[in-house]
Amino acid sequence: MKTIKNLILIIAIIALIFSGCKKKTSDSESNANLVGIWEFEAVNNLNQARYYQMEIHQSASALSGEAALRVGSTRQFGVISGNVAGGTVNLTATFGSASYSFGFTASVTPGAVPSSIHGTLHWTPELKAGADIVSDVYVCRSSVKIHCDTLPNNAYKFIKVLSTPSPTGPPVIFVHGMDATMKCWDTLIMNLSADFKLRHNVYEFQYNWKDSITINGRALRDSVVAAGLVSPILIGHSMGGLVSRAYIASGGNITKLVTLGTPHLGTPLVQLIDLFCFANFPGPRQMYPCTGFIPDMLHNALDIANRSKYWVIAGQMTDQLDNTAHYQWLPAWAASIDRIGYDAFLLFGPPPNDGLVPVNSANFDTLNVPVNRPLPLQQWVDHFNLIKPDRAPQILQFINSL
Repeated sequence: MKTIKNLILIIAIIALIFSGCKKKTSDSESNANLVGIWEFEAVNNLNQARYYQMEIHQSASALSGEAALRVGSTRQFGVISGNVAGGTVNLTATFGSASYSFGFTASVTPGAVPSSIHGTLHWTPELKAGADIVSDVYVCRSSVKIHCDTLPNNAYKFIKVLSTPSPTGPPVIFVHGMDATMKCWDTLIMNLSADFKLRHNVYEFQYNWKDSITINGRALRDSVVAAGLVSPILIGHSMGGLVSRAYIASGGNITKLVTLGTPHLGTPLVQLIDLFCFANFPGPRQMYPCTGFIPDMLHNALDIANRSKYWVIAGQMTDQLDNTAHYQWLPAWAASIDRIGYDAFLLFGPPPNDGLVPVNSANFDTLNVPVNRPLPLQQWVDHFNLIKPDRAPQILQFINSL
């Protein structure tokens, strides 16, 4: 009797195992999750580049969403349709002009949430310039789906603001930070020394800070090439330092890169970005420390090769009494957003910071990174005051020495 009971138990276990396997197989997720913001660069045989960005929505196996295509400094908008079935991705993007439209096919792991896809881009007649080209492309997922309406039209500008007849030094390009324009450099540029102005031609680069840092870096590269500049000195504030590194990673040459409060290792405040629609876009999201742009840049060969030319400067806000309400003790001249950021850092430790960027991130403080740190930590200089000569005179003095 005991033997029969054991046999029945074994049969029941086997039946359960197989029934479970069968159920799991029949319910297997066959569609990958592609919801998010995706981007890629397409270059034809004439070396003409276009930057595509797609926001994809997903319902079951059907995909839909919006597509944006940059042509020069303008943006074309279109729609995406397609499907994912059994791990095969088929997308079609349609724009107002048929010559802008494209198709994309790829394979992904069923049920996966991929961070990148290798696939095949079916080029448009205009982009392929008469040649029948089908090419492999690398599509990068830059963020989860954003909740704000549109990217603002912060026009791209590359302007020469100071000219000298016989420069003895390389051109200097100022690159602004997040939530800013080139106008933010006005005060600092007005205070540049006469000797500096005799040595350098000075330029300013304005970009759409809500757009991808990678795309903005390529736009800077294209602007430098179009202007015929060779190995400039780049001076980047905050995100502008990351845009400058993206320029380098896309093949741009430099003499030096000077960064002021740049989140080289990211900033944990990005984890709060869903609460702030003004910043809930691909560019700010790429400053997240753990995934995407920041770790990818840390391993980029061109970035690594140029780090001995990086000069990094960090600021730090400080409470007079750590156990006292922060707003009471932070200096009145500190930028209001830096005060909010300083308090928000309480959720993350808090590490020493300038209100928006941790000190170790601005200092590029990682092992085996041969960057230069020309100035001591700028105490009582918050993030937005790093570019103000009256609050950060040492920084102005260093720039004048370049």
